Amino acid sequence: MLRHLLAFLLALGLPAAIAGAPDPALPGRIAEAALDAQGRCYRLIHHDTFAYEACLTGLLAEEKKAGPRRLGIEYFGFVGALNSARLGMRGAQDTASAFLQRFRATQKKLRIDDASLCATVPGDCEVRIARMKLMEKSPSVRQPREMPDDGHRH
Repeated sequence: MLRHLLAFLLALGLPAAIAGAPDPALPGRIAEAALDAQGRCYRLIHHDTFAYEACLTGLLAEEKKAGPRRLGIEYFGFVGALNSARLGMRGAQDTASAFLQRFRATQKKLRIDDASLCATVPGDCEVRIARMKLMEKSPSVRQPREMPDDGHRH
């Protein structure tokens, strides 16, 4: 009986979120947040990866729960730092590792797969996903550092 009721509700268009499937609008909302984070913080990484991380950490302080905005900021934090690490920027590898830990936890809560998440930020997803998996196997992945209230590195 319950199975028939569920099938009937699904046929009527029961929202995917209630049925247990990921929200189809989720990637777009993540992409918007990543683009906002890029506009507000990415310019900082070219001079100081710690300032970049502090800027993104400040944006994350406004996001109290795991949602698409939080994931977009965290994921862009990883992607931006990963790009700078590829170019040899001092501290970028550590920043990428910190944001990898952050976004993986949020990603799991929101139940979005790697390919869908990767598509929210332009770039080569095959290479980026391979790099994520390689970094996760590395013993050098660190936890995000706590920034002092004044936002300066001590």
